Amino acid sequence: MDNKIGEDGECNGRSGKSFMFKALSYFMKSVKLSGRNPKLMDNPHVFDQVNQHTDFILVDDCDRYLNTGLFYDIITSDMTVNPKNNQSFTIPFEESAKLGFTTNYVPIDFDPSTEARLLYLVFSDYYHQRTEDNDYRETRSIRDDFGKDLFSKTYSENEWNADINFFLQCCRFYLSLCEESIKLLPPMENIIRRKYKADMGNNFEDWANSYFSPDSEHLDCFIVREKAFADYKSFSGVNKITMQRFTKALKGFVALCPYIDELNPKDLCNSQGRIVRKDNDGKAADMIYLRSCGTAETAAGGGTEPADPTLMFVPDERPDE
Repeated sequence: MDNKIGEDGECNGRSGKSFMFKALSYFMKSVKLSGRNPKLMDNPHVFDQVNQHTDFILVDDCDRYLNTGLFYDIITSDMTVNPKNNQSFTIPFEESAKLGFTTNYVPIDFDPSTEARLLYLVFSDYYHQRTEDNDYRETRSIRDDFGKDLFSKTYSENEWNADINFFLQCCRFYLSLCEESIKLLPPMENIIRRKYKADMGNNFEDWANSYFSPDSEHLDCFIVREKAFADYKSFSGVNKITMQRFTKALKGFVALCPYIDELNPKDLCNSQGRIVRKDNDGKAADMIYLRSCGTAETAAGGGTEPADPTLMFVPDERPDE
């Protein structure tokens, strides 16, 4: 995936992802699938080109909403192939192909199932395409550095030999780590930031920057969660969003906001991890609390943290529906 941070929904591309996997196809029997179709796995014959001799399957240029979770079973267990007009067959895990994905987007989920199955590769924007919508001054491609298309008919024997030796060095390094169960990961900071921005979306980020601005009255105090939720829906005009989706976006905002320390501090939560207080009508309600960095520093230094004394603590009870 691309390392560059952009606006939500913005894809950069042209960084060399597909080229890297094309290089592997010269040494492995490969099958390429188009990942642009988010319903790719709805096709019962999606793997009809795959057999026991296939070494690698590339799902190229994956759509933002392609569900990689549908591939998890075949990543970690046997693969069932259902060719058109032929009987289906199963390839044992030990003989089945490895899978690779290229995408301009970050994964939708970073849950344990995803983390256990995926090995991330991050590409810088050293190679890029200049457009009217970005700030690049020029287009840079692999050809600009080498003066030719790599792996083409003009590739010399010495160049092939140099590349093959490099690939063998990579294999030796990988094999040297196998017995130690070490999983090498690239720098993930930008990827995590892109994930949080995707969780928010532009509408939510604009709303949260205003609603929770340093000059607002919505920091370091208890806010009725339903009221904040209703305010966002009114601002965005989006009515189909769920509370779960709203909370996920709020967590993304807090993670990226430089002046907010944390969401719903543990010392304010009950044993169920919720903040329940009496609202202005005296009814128990779920609250949210965004603690600012300045308040967190005051509390750490032994100072008194501001809170709303009119809101009473409600122990481990569910708010009225």
